[in-house]
Amino acid sequence: MTSPYQERLFLPQDRPSLEALYGAVYGQSWREKTNLAWTLDNPLGDAGAAIVVEDDQVVATQPYCDFPLHTPWGTARATLFLDVATHPAHQRRGLFRRVVAVARAAAFNRGASIIMTTPNRTAFRGFMTMPGWVCLCRLDCLFLPLGAGEGTMRSSLMSLGIRVALATASLLYMKLPSWENAPRPSPYAIQTPWIPSSDADELWRDAAAHAGITVLRDRAFLQWRFGLPYRLFLARDARRLGGYAAVRVITRAGVKIGMVLDCMTVDDDRCAPPLLSSITSWLKEQGASAAMGYFRRGSAPWRQARATGFLCLPRPIMPREYPVCASVRPEEPHGPDLLNPSHWYMSLADSDLA
Repeated sequence: MTSPYQERLFLPQDRPSLEALYGAVYGQSWREKTNLAWTLDNPLGDAGAAIVVEDDQVVATQPYCDFPLHTPWGTARATLFLDVATHPAHQRRGLFRRVVAVARAAAFNRGASIIMTTPNRTAFRGFMTMPGWVCLCRLDCLFLPLGAGEGTMRSSLMSLGIRVALATASLLYMKLPSWENAPRPSPYAIQTPWIPSSDADELWRDAAAHAGITVLRDRAFLQWRFGLPYRLFLARDARRLGGYAAVRVITRAGVKIGMVLDCMTVDDDRCAPPLLSSITSWLKEQGASAAMGYFRRGSAPWRQARATGFLCLPRPIMPREYPVCASVRPEEPHGPDLLNPSHWYMSLADSDLA
């Protein structure tokens, strides 16, 4: 019997149907759950979606966007898979595997060396059952209580309880011996808000020599990735630029949380403490009750955040797990290097999760 489903790449006329699909999956708040700006409205590079249609209606999709990838052997192409979705009325029919396969083949045809995605628990299980996909790494959730913070318009008794708990945790935490290791005065001055311009390219040139494998964090990327909802911090001393950090305040359950999306320094761990200290001070001014970030265990920002007081949350109590699934082009000569997590610099800035 001929299948009623057809796989192909997204066309502009599919937009209403694609939005209807996400509405069916997430409800009226679907625009808060997925970010079409990355793939359709304002992509940094090649972007779009693989889709499965029935009677010209999109019933499954795997959006994607491409990034230039910095590696020790030169610039490569990386593809990021975003919010894969299947219409509730068409689930359990193998459409997840079909739409991912179309998007994977298209990425490798465009010249991608590696495809990455940060799926939720359900999608993670699906990726792990498909040939050619592996779990590259899992990012640790680093957490710092900041105090009670401010309530929001949607505050409830539950959010009040959370804020009281965080205030208590903050007071207790400041009494721990480790708090004595708080940031000391440094030669770095912090500029915020920072609007990336030519100085971002200068900073990236210095950082690239020590960056390992990472999505290029040059001016084009920073301007594209961090718009109005974000706050950027730049560290500089008398000789050069030292590093930058990015943060955003989000609200969950009526509680303000500061999400630390990135913290890249050139080659000096002395630069990170004043950056992170400036971030936490600003977050307190914004009424945030905690700061949170996701970084690969053992990486420079992970070590720097831990040294400045961030706690590493155990996996069972993480607000969200952050597995990174990857698929490398079969003929890629640097495949083993790309699949070695210790070679990577990675953070929330490499996804649309915050």
